[in-house]
Amino acid sequence: MESRLKYGADIIPLAASRSGRSRAILGLVQGRVGEKLDFLLQGLSINIADALFEEMKELTRQDALKHHFNIMREMRVGEAQFRDRYHEVMDKVWLDFPDNMTNTVVPGADGPVAELMASFAERTANHYKVLLRETGQRLQTLLGRKVGRHPLYPDLYYQAFWVALAEMNLTYSERCFIVPLFHRFVMDRYGQVLSAANRTLIEHRVDITVMD
Repeated sequence: MESRLKYGADIIPLAASRSGRSRAILGLVQGRVGEKLDFLLQGLSINIADALFEEMKELTRQDALKHHFNIMREMRVGEAQFRDRYHEVMDKVWLDFPDNMTNTVVPGADGPVAELMASFAERTANHYKVLLRETGQRLQTLLGRKVGRHPLYPDLYYQAFWVALAEMNLTYSERCFIVPLFHRFVMDRYGQVLSAANRTLIEHRVDITVMD
């Protein structure tokens, strides 16, 4: 396997043996990503009341009002628990990553919403594919190994969101109403998350490594 390094001004790749420093930098990346996601999730909380009705336009007024009330009650009462569960799931992803991330850390969704989430995730990944690839190449330098999947792939965030929603006393269909709003108010701004991660790596002089 051949490694080609792209150097910037006075940027030096970190040695793979300096695992302590690598893990510390990875922790900073995770922290900044978490802060940005909290900010975006707050935007979802602020806008969800009005936006929900747009997702329920096919329902009768009575059914829409019923589901809207249930969702807003759970989002307000259980928001702290939801946030904690979301970060707990993502913590497992980041913990699994340094050695060799698997695809089994975050449970996948079931039923019709799985296809919708996969479509959203693919669309998001394609939109940010250049920044995703660049961030992955910096993570390769940080860890000293080839990196395919990493904790910043969009599908992981959709799946973690679905797992966190399961903590609330909502029906399957009510949770499904919220997924497009997560896409709209969080993942449509996902470039901010990737930029926060990439900027942190650059600040700590982690350059790009391309591994074949």
